[in-house]
Amino acid sequence: MMKKVLIASALLASATSFAGGKGGTELAIASYSDIGVIAAIGIPLDIKFLSSNGLRTYGEVELGVGFGNDSLALGAELSGGLLFSLDRGLSIYGSLGPAVGMGNDTEFGLGAEVGLNLDVNRTSIFIEGGTHPASNYIAVGMQL
Repeated sequence: MMKKVLIASALLASATSFAGGKGGTELAIASYSDIGVIAAIGIPLDIKFLSSNGLRTYGEVELGVGFGNDSLALGAELSGGLLFSLDRGLSIYGSLGPAVGMGNDTEFGLGAEVGLNLDVNRTSIFIEGGTHPASNYIAVGMQL
């Protein structure tokens, strides 16, 4: 049992380097439906031929929920992405993967996001645009 706890702790600690293309977990206010939130957790993926060219790779699980005019939109995405450093404290990222959206109907499709990270005092503030089958969104948030 203790071994499983240690392995789970190590995985969670290692995941703190890649959500939103950069930090372990992220939370954002988003224009999801009308107003909503986006939350994600990232998992580092080490793909040597990409990392040797300055591209970091990551996997991400992202959830979105939004409230509109008497409606609720939900979305979830499992994606793979690339992170590219532009300058000290500034990076861009993008990801793509299968997604599900739930609003009036359940829809399956592709989810995608592109974003910009700005590092401030050991955290990242990000601006992100993306899409799930339930809703397109623009989000502003931070790495937790």
